[in-house]
This record gives sequence, C-alpha cells and structure tokens, in this order.
Amino acid sequence: MKRILLVDDHEIARQALKSFLEHHGYACDEAEHGVAALAWLEGDHHVDLIISDNQMPVMSGLEFLVHVKAGAHSGSIPFILYSGNITDAVRSQAQQAGALAVVSKPYNFSEFIMIVTQALETP
Repeated sequence: MKRILLVDDHEIARQALKSFLEHHGYACDEAEHGVAALAWLEGDHHVDLIISDNQMPVMSGLEFLVHVKAGAHSGSIPFILYSGNITDAVRSQAQQAGALAVVSKPYNFSEFIMIVTQALETP
C-alpha cells in the first residue's frame, strides 16, 4: 500500500483529505506543519508521496519543500504543494524547487486523485 504524508495546519482539511485518500486505497500519515513533518521524516519513516499546504505557521509548505528536496534520503519523494493563495511567484519557486504539482484550492477531487495517482506511478 502506498503511503502519503499530509502536511496541513488545518486539522479538518487534513482529516478530510486523509479520509478521501484512504477511501482510494492509500495509507496516510499526518503533520501539522513543515517542522513537524521534517521531524517525522527524520524518524526513518517510509513515505511514497508528500502533499503539503503552503500557508502554515512555523514553516511554509514552500520552505518545507526546499528542505525535503535538499535531504539525502527524502529528496526523491514526489511532492504536491497546494494552497488557496498560490501566486505565480510561489508556483514558479515551487516548480523550480522540485514540486511535482502545484494545486490551487479549492481543488477538484477527481482531478486531485489523478495527480496523486500519477505521482505515485512515476518512477
């Protein structure tokens, strides 16, 4: 079973996305911000995909993305960044940093699951 790390400071949004992804057959772990997610990753956990909100306290999703991609073991993990306020500058920075996809909220769940499926099928 493919494992996804969800990073979002809004628990209700995180739980909704977790339920949706688990319904589609994925296992999900959660973190409330980028620093907590980095600590989780350093705990030698296995994850096949990271999905992160951008606007969070402590560490933004973009900052988290940069840290993940710089990591020796986590740099190859596909990363999807989403937010309700994605500017062209943030989208460009995220793509340059290695985000597989940058998604604006509210997103279409059918389109979102296609992005997730593609991310997990990419070698």
